[in-house]
Amino acid sequence: MSALDDLVKDGKVRFVGLSNFKKEEIEACMQVRRVDIVQYGWHMFDRRMQREIWPYCQENGIGVMAYGSLAFGLLTGTFTPETTFAKDDWRSRAGGSMAGMRLFDALFGAEAFPRNLEVVDELRGIAAKYGRSLPQLALRWAISHPAVSTSLVGCRNTAEVEDNVGAVDFTISDEDLAEIDAIFSKHGVDPVPDYWIEDA
Repeated sequence: MSALDDLVKDGKVRFVGLSNFKKEEIEACMQVRRVDIVQYGWHMFDRRMQREIWPYCQENGIGVMAYGSLAFGLLTGTFTPETTFAKDDWRSRAGGSMAGMRLFDALFGAEAFPRNLEVVDELRGIAAKYGRSLPQLALRWAISHPAVSTSLVGCRNTAEVEDNVGAVDFTISDEDLAEIDAIFSKHGVDPVPDYWIEDA
């Protein structure tokens, strides 16, 4: 952190950020040099960061960049129960024994995937209330948390860019935010599992 601080002082970089650090690790960094921004995965199906990280960032004025806001494609609404993934796609390995698969099992595992698709189908109804696409709803949800500064999302073509931009000019009501939570609960999907990133 002191080396990064030197780079800032030299005018070579403007800000210092961290990615996927635990709270105590951020605190240790802050003792050496202020952390300007952090980056974590954050989407409707994975809200672990709201337990400790988001409150800490809000208390200390640290910006948050959220990635994976479309849940690795799950919240695009393009998957069906018949969807399969190529062998070189990590989503085809859900259920495997390799380390770091707990989160992926929760999204694409044999038991979880059909249940998650039922959640997605119900979320379409909320998106429709606003005249929005499902990705627009998902992105709007991601940036609706007061700790989140921006949501990162990949785009493969102009149409996706234009659709994603439609996430910034509307607000999801508190009632509909609660309804989103109720949909997850109804289908037995826990978006705040009790494990950390390296266990995911």
